Amino acid sequence: MPINTRELLNAVAIVTDKHSMRVTLKSSAKGATIAGTSTFLGGLVAGPVGLLIGGTVGGLVAYGMTSNQFKPVSHIIQHDLSVQEQEQLKQRIVDALSEFNPTDLLTILPLLTGNVAVQKTVLNTVVAFLTNEMRMQIID
Repeated sequence: MPINTRELLNAVAIVTDKHSMRVTLKSSAKGATIAGTSTFLGGLVAGPVGLLIGGTVGGLVAYGMTSNQFKPVSHIIQHDLSVQEQEQLKQRIVDALSEFNPTDLLTILPLLTGNVAVQKTVLNTVVAFLTNEMRMQIID
């Protein structure tokens, strides 16, 4: 029986949610630049008190700019990948699990939910795919 891509990726999404995996959309550097710049300028203008005020204001502005820039990996897998990318990810997961001899989805799902080694293999495969192929940064 061929492996259903949607069902496999839904199971993988559950595992990534269990491990609280998220993707940053390249906003961390921008937020750090804003916070650092405002702290620096505050220090130049008002000394130590300016450092405090500049850091606080810069941190709040950076938070506001980047608060929606982190997505769960499960959302990326289920909604943001194209059909072709989902197929590529599925094939990589199946290839990574080949040492566990899965023949169909009915074999993979119990392995995925109950076997820590399989979970680790799948998570490493997802991270490698998202970072190498999709150029995303994973945070936990």
